[in-house]
Amino acid sequence: MRPRTTFVSLCICLAVGIPSALAGAPMGPTLPVMEKGQWAFGIEYAYEKIDVEADGSCIESIVGGPSEGYHQEFTIDSMKTNMLFGRIEYALCRDWDVFVRLGASDADADIEASGPGVILGGTGGEVGFDGSFGFGAGLGTRATLYRCGPWRVDGLAQVTWLDPDDSDFRIANPEDPGEIAAGTAKLDYLQTQIGLTAVYRGDAWSVWAGPFLQIIDGDLDMDAQFIFDGVTEGRICCSGDIEEDSQFGLSVGANCEVNENFIAWIEGQFTGDSWLVGVGGMIRPDHLFGEW
Repeated sequence: MRPRTTFVSLCICLAVGIPSALAGAPMGPTLPVMEKGQWAFGIEYAYEKIDVEADGSCIESIVGGPSEGYHQEFTIDSMKTNMLFGRIEYALCRDWDVFVRLGASDADADIEASGPGVILGGTGGEVGFDGSFGFGAGLGTRATLYRCGPWRVDGLAQVTWLDPDDSDFRIANPEDPGEIAAGTAKLDYLQTQIGLTAVYRGDAWSVWAGPFLQIIDGDLDMDAQFIFDGVTEGRICCSGDIEEDSQFGLSVGANCEVNENFIAWIEGQFTGDSWLVGVGGMIRPDHLFGEW
């Protein structure tokens, strides 16, 4: 099977096999930048801001009393994420690379509940989420699908998992300051991106732009105790599936080949609910590894 056909088949498998549902991860240069058998090592950083929603349920229980479950919707406003990854790439052939990334990400957001929302003061309110850096990882592939002079059409498919640390919170009911909800909130999500870009390549630089599909499947979990005048009187547990309304976006970027072994890039991603900026660099230590 030809590399281009295999690449397209892989993109279809990613789109079908990953549950549909937040924001993007850095893509890096969309065009393959190595010859067959070459390795590359790099580092990338991205900052992202996004608005998403979660739909789920809550269960409240009172000490010595009954439990009550109900449907609950959440809005996650202005979630800001810093992502830092190291990445390793390998060229399967001249027009086809694969890569893996390992690193960490954090998250900062306001989580607002609608409906009963006892955890947030009876009629709904906000929990501030501030999760420090936790584990992140991903894998992906990119390929050149068409060439015409300095112009190229390139494709990229990647999956990234982000799991920032849990965030503790403590909220007083504005209607009764003696009523407090204290607990922990957790966010984690899997992001899939599939994109096509038109690339113009100069002697030692390239610029690109193109559409991408963004699919996110995530979980929001909250667990808190009710404290009345210093005494624990009950507990509430909530969970929800994270979803993003806008799943199509535009990616733009540019890269510069500083020398034959080092490339640097800058990129941007934009959807109706999110934006991301990223930078990165990659070294191709040909003199150490050569072709395999």
